[in-house]
Amino acid sequence: MTKYKMHITGLVLFLTIGLFSISATSFAQQKDQEDPSGYISKYNPKFAGIGPPVYFVPAPRTTEEILHDAYKNKQTFADTIAIALTLQRFLIDYKLTSNSAQLQYLISPLPATPQAWETIIQQTRNADNTNTLYGLLNESALYAIKNGAYPLALKQLEEALSTVQKTENKNDLSIIQFNLANLYLFDQKFEQAANFQEQYYKNAIQNKTYLDQANSLVKIATIQAFDRDFKSAEQTIIRKAIPLYNKTRSYEGKILAWEQLALIYQMQKKHTQAQWFLLQARELAEKKSLPGELAELEYMLAESKFDDGNLKVSKNEFINARKLAEKEDNKLLQLAIENKIGELFMKLKDYNAAKESLEKYWALRAELFK
Repeated sequence: MTKYKMHITGLVLFLTIGLFSISATSFAQQKDQEDPSGYISKYNPKFAGIGPPVYFVPAPRTTEEILHDAYKNKQTFADTIAIALTLQRFLIDYKLTSNSAQLQYLISPLPATPQAWETIIQQTRNADNTNTLYGLLNESALYAIKNGAYPLALKQLEEALSTVQKTENKNDLSIIQFNLANLYLFDQKFEQAANFQEQYYKNAIQNKTYLDQANSLVKIATIQAFDRDFKSAEQTIIRKAIPLYNKTRSYEGKILAWEQLALIYQMQKKHTQAQWFLLQARELAEKKSLPGELAELEYMLAESKFDDGNLKVSKNEFINARKLAEKEDNKLLQLAIENKIGELFMKLKDYNAAKESLEKYWALRAELFK
């Protein structure tokens, strides 16, 4: 037993000496190191516990490092904002049928669920009321789109189309074709979008409605651009749509056509051409007192110059766009602006402004995407 005690005592002594030796070596190494934090100026030399007498910790993260990570983490959400902006434009363009006003007695108050809509629609089917049915389906599709139920909206618009084709209401037929074309375009199903938009355009030619022709041509150009046929897209707007807007004196339509043309050039990274048409659109909007598009025009100009590397000029235009979007109370556009202007401030190393923009960004994002 005495023999085992001696062995154990010797082992404990060995471990104690070993730990002291490691601690002393670590202390000697730490003593020679600089403190990266810059905060530790003294330590207790009488410390005799296990481990080094002092631990050096990494320096606190700088504001720049914290912001850099925060901006990096939100980059993936930029696509969601872009899709939401496209949807916002789509909803503005969505057309109601000629009997929309007469349908209000059926849908007031507005049905709050898809099931409630389907109940009213099924009752109308059972009553074999064709004229009311296609209008209801068009209204219900709009509700579905607003709630992100795009497959349901497509199904309802397809039924609305087959229903309206049983009537003599050619104008409503065109309206449903137009909505279907835009929804297929939003869903990036370009072949179907082109098919319905061409039908709408032909009907507009037959009816000699020049403004409808022009609007349709801009949509056709957009489809051509997504199909990478940029030359045709440019010519469709410049040589066909713009003259029709001039003929009808539709200044707002012309502004929107120039916006779309600028987007087509931006898709090709032709920023100089894009900026030229955006400047024309902004000048016309100001001249004709059409403030509705100014915020988006200013944002598009700023974004184009940002992408082109012209940071200082884009800063001024982003700030102007921010003010205009706030004046219009366009929260989604405000979010898009803060998303980009914050990146600009980071590139300019204006970290206080970048931090302020990031706070606005998160407040708006929390409000819009709950």
